[in-house]
Amino acid sequence: MDKYVAVGCSLVVGFVALAMIFSYGKKRANHVYAEGKEPAPSIRSFSRLSKVLFTGNMVLTLVSFWVNVVSLHQNAALKIAGTSMVLIGFLCLRRAFSALAGNYSPMFDAYIPQSIQTQGIYAWIRHPIYSFNLLISAGLSLASGSVVVIVSAFIGFLFVMRAVRAEEQYLPKAFPEYAAYAKQTWKLIPFIY
Repeated sequence: MDKYVAVGCSLVVGFVALAMIFSYGKKRANHVYAEGKEPAPSIRSFSRLSKVLFTGNMVLTLVSFWVNVVSLHQNAALKIAGTSMVLIGFLCLRRAFSALAGNYSPMFDAYIPQSIQTQGIYAWIRHPIYSFNLLISAGLSLASGSVVVIVSAFIGFLFVMRAVRAEEQYLPKAFPEYAAYAKQTWKLIPFIY
C-alpha cells in the first residue's frame, strides 16, 4: 500500500481515537450524566467489553495500515473509504452529542433522559449516537480488512441492538409523546431502519 495512504489514514484514525477517548471520558467522568435522573435498564456487561472492543479495533486498524495482520485486503481505495467513514461518523457523532446535551448516558449505565430530543439529527433518527458509533465501527472494519475487527464490530452491533430495543421499551413509558415521535423517525438509518 502507498506510504502516503498509510500516513493519511493513520493520522485520521489516530485523531478520531484520541478525540473519542477524550470526549467519552469527559462525558462519563464522575457519572455526571446520572445527576437528577432515574436509572433505566442497562447492559452492564458491555462496560468493560466496549472499551476493549473500541481500543482493540482502533489499534488493529492503525497497525493494519502498516502491516498485514490477517487482513482480507490491502486495497488503498478500501482503506481510504473506511477511514472516510470513520471521520464522517465521528463528525456526525459530535453533532449528535451536541444536540443531545445533558440527556446522554452510556448503554451500560443508562438513565432516563430529562426530555426527548427531537431537533437536528434527532428529527430523523431516534438513536443517532448508536448509528454513528456503528458507522465508525463499519469504517474501521473496511479500513483494516481485519477479520478480528469485523468480528468485534459485529459483537458491538449486537450490543447496540439490545440497547436500542431496551430504549424503545422504556422511553414510551417515561414520555407519552415518544410513540408519536417514533412514528415520524427512523431507529438507526434513515429510509432503511
